[in-house]
Amino acid sequence: MITLFRIDDRLLHGQVARSWTRRYRINKIIIINNEVANDEFSKMTLCLAKPKEVELKFSEVSKCAQLLYACEQSQERVMCIVNSFSDANLVIPYIPRIKTINIGGLRNKGEKNVIQITGAVILCKKDIQIAHQWFQQEIEVEIRQIPGEKELKLKEVLRNEKDIDCSSHA
Repeated sequence: MITLFRIDDRLLHGQVARSWTRRYRINKIIIINNEVANDEFSKMTLCLAKPKEVELKFSEVSKCAQLLYACEQSQERVMCIVNSFSDANLVIPYIPRIKTINIGGLRNKGEKNVIQITGAVILCKKDIQIAHQWFQQEIEVEIRQIPGEKELKLKEVLRNEKDIDCSSHA
């Protein structure tokens, strides 16, 4: 089953690999990313970050449906990682039981109209619109880089910032 669904623009790194896999007893990680799925060097580099007892798989966004369905039906404890809200939004329909999305880190990738939510999370207007869609589907979005941190509920942050105008943040 998909135990943890995470958005992190760095995908897999030591902090994620060690702390989250330990906390949730993860035995398989699936990275869903078009670029990485087609780049052997990137795959090799990401393999170095995983614990040796954890299986690591890669998939393109458009080809992940069967893999995720199989994981949902299995007894394996799976962490699924994407690197953007847009990719997450494409993947979520294949995981109907998803109730929570974890955001680890999202840096600004050169977009102008952004808002800094935390030191590690910067969202653009499109990300916020996608988050509101998830809220309507009763999917909780929480921000935590590591399991030991206090979770920050994105819905509460956005509620407190009712009139977020991303154009005023750089």
